Amino acid sequence: MKKKLLSLLLATAMTAAVLTGCGASNESSQAQEPAENQETEAEEPATEEEDSANAESASSEGTKIGFLAPTLQTEFFISIDDGLKKECADRGWEYVSVSFDNDSAKAVTNIENMVTGECDIIIAMVSDSSCDAALAAAQAEGVKIMECGVQTEVYDVCLNTDQYAVGVAIGDMASEWMNNQLGGAGKVVVYTTFQNQDMQNRGQGIQDAIKEKSPDAEILEVVDIGKDVVGSGTSTTENMLQKYPDLNTIVCYGDAAAVESMEAAKAAGVDSENFGIFSCDGTAQALEGIANGDPQKGTIAFAPLAPMMAEYSERLMAGETFTEVITAETITITSENLSEYYTAE
Repeated sequence: MKKKLLSLLLATAMTAAVLTGCGASNESSQAQEPAENQETEAEEPATEEEDSANAESASSEGTKIGFLAPTLQTEFFISIDDGLKKECADRGWEYVSVSFDNDSAKAVTNIENMVTGECDIIIAMVSDSSCDAALAAAQAEGVKIMECGVQTEVYDVCLNTDQYAVGVAIGDMASEWMNNQLGGAGKVVVYTTFQNQDMQNRGQGIQDAIKEKSPDAEILEVVDIGKDVVGSGTSTTENMLQKYPDLNTIVCYGDAAAVESMEAAKAAGVDSENFGIFSCDGTAQALEGIANGDPQKGTIAFAPLAPMMAEYSERLMAGETFTEVITAETITITSENLSEYYTAE
């Protein structure tokens, strides 16, 4: 049955209007009346708002956006890519996307190629500061840099979230379920990654929240699933279930690993009612798992990133500068409020 993810537009919903290029007006086919018979009207000066809109339209005309993603094989990044394609098409912008497959050397090459390909803005979801030199070189060529999901030293605007707070939210969600469903007796494995400081912070937030909110739970192991985005949840969960027969809770830093873990746990025949998996990203697959009563019990959703990226691209092209990191709200989704964000057709 086809599933539909409801809109998660939060209080941070984008306010920028879609911009269009100015077309030349057609000449009238009717003969001009003699000047003496014409009524003339004084042209009203353009308002400040109209001047601003015209300037933004002119500045964004012919814009080319490049999206650099760590992978284009998971639902989270595919949804951003699809969203950006639509946002750019709506604005008449060119768009190109590429995955660097969690390989920093490949990311550097991709950045250089985007500069050669005359991208005006590079939206870089890089893993760490290893690409800073390439991003700085792109800036020197006049390219605007938008970082998203990580903050390094080189950007014109950064869209990020307090990753420790995201981890705490995931841990709180897992703790509440363990306290209510398991009497606090959780046997927990945490899946994290040490690829960059932001993700380390998220993983630490998960652990700290569980220790504080569910003190009787036992964290059996913290697993660095590293760069193996696709397949890591499956293989790691199979190993953890063999290693810890009493395992009943898996807490993941992202939905990709969580969804694979959910399928591996179901295949192993766990008691879905008393086995919980928690993560973040708010993907349709994770929400479907919650709806179906599977081990996936909760996820943290972010405000849609593609519209935010498009808005700040417009603002960069209009000459705005940004000194503060731009943040978006998150929302905890469990079975209790699932119907507000997900429905089945």
